[in-house]
Amino acid sequence: MGQPWVPIEAVRPPPPPPQPGWRPGPLVVVLVIAISVLLVADAVAAFVMVVAGDGPTASNASGKGRTVLVTPDQVPAPTAKPLERELPALMRFVQEQRGLRFDRPVKVTLLTHKAFTARLRGPAPTAADTAAQTKKTKIQERVLKAYGVIGPDVDLEAVLNGFYTESIAGFYDPKRNDLVVKGEQLTPYVRQVMVHELTHALQDQHFNVDRTELNKKDDESATALTALAEGDAVRIENLYFESRPQDEQKEIERERMAAGSGVGADVPQSLLQLLYFPYIVGPPFTVEVVAKGGQPALDAAYVHPPTTSEQLLHPDRFLAGDAPAAVENPTPGGKRIDQGVLGEFGLRLVLEVVAGKDKSGAADGWGGDRYVAWAKGKQTCVRTTIAMDTSTDTGELRLALGAYARERKGTTVTGPVEGPLTFTTCG
Repeated sequence: MGQPWVPIEAVRPPPPPPQPGWRPGPLVVVLVIAISVLLVADAVAAFVMVVAGDGPTASNASGKGRTVLVTPDQVPAPTAKPLERELPALMRFVQEQRGLRFDRPVKVTLLTHKAFTARLRGPAPTAADTAAQTKKTKIQERVLKAYGVIGPDVDLEAVLNGFYTESIAGFYDPKRNDLVVKGEQLTPYVRQVMVHELTHALQDQHFNVDRTELNKKDDESATALTALAEGDAVRIENLYFESRPQDEQKEIERERMAAGSGVGADVPQSLLQLLYFPYIVGPPFTVEVVAKGGQPALDAAYVHPPTTSEQLLHPDRFLAGDAPAAVENPTPGGKRIDQGVLGEFGLRLVLEVVAGKDKSGAADGWGGDRYVAWAKGKQTCVRTTIAMDTSTDTGELRLALGAYARERKGTTVTGPVEGPLTFTTCG
């Protein structure tokens, strides 16, 4: 049985913000890359590494932080600080619940607030990189406006620049293979965050989740892998939460709410749906995969990961090997500025925002799609061809797109009774 659709207003309070390693798909790729410009952890820093518990922990020359190696079986030194003393036990919890062992020590980089922020943001981009990023973001803004997902007055770049939050307590950087922690204050919520990030470290040791080659594809495969990894980490994080005493659970919730209270406060809810996609659909996906196939099925999902949002929304279809239908790019009405896959998640969002929640269910029979976008004067037009699973599904989508067209003047819907359907809209 597939997972239910999460309506826009349900994304309150927001889940943890996107972190380094996020791999978005075409509809959200520029959105998340824009945030990743702020969050990607590629800053160069020189830290001296020692094995925690075997001697004093080294600091870098500037005193901005220190890096330690941690294993689940080590005994911390008497002089070890609270976070270092806790990490081996947290690693043992992750091992037990995930059913995998750490093959090697995890490098943990402990940074001051200022150094953490610098590492999180990464090096300042060049003028050329900034210009290229601005161009990509503007194209994505135009596509989202053409679909009606965001309003005509939304400045996407300004929204994303204001999206950065200091609520992040730590992150795992797959490029440098270290878990980066802000400060050394140990609270119940920080422990839970460490469980989440240690799960990413374990995933990376066994499955190499940093598959940058997927970013070159204009489908949903990069997003789907991210949702798998984030969903897995949230699943283990939730098990940790459930294992804690009730008073500690209340404190974790209090800290979490305080940390997320300002995240995305001015961001349109439809954008939050896109940006938090892996956190929304990933956890129930991994829970159902484990429930139906056990640990082997989840491990196998990293070898042959999901490639569509449909598979994430309906894990049974993923387990059954339901692949998307091949769909040709529709012909643009002008010079093409973008192309990609809308996906079931994107189609649901488009229908929900414009036609209403009662129409979003028509996306359930999604079988495959492709879209192209082009400029038309001051407007941007987008044309999407969608293949549905059955003729009944096609009929339901035609009705939903009819409601969509009534809300967006100039929208056309064409295609034979059996499908595929093509709809064109401008905005």
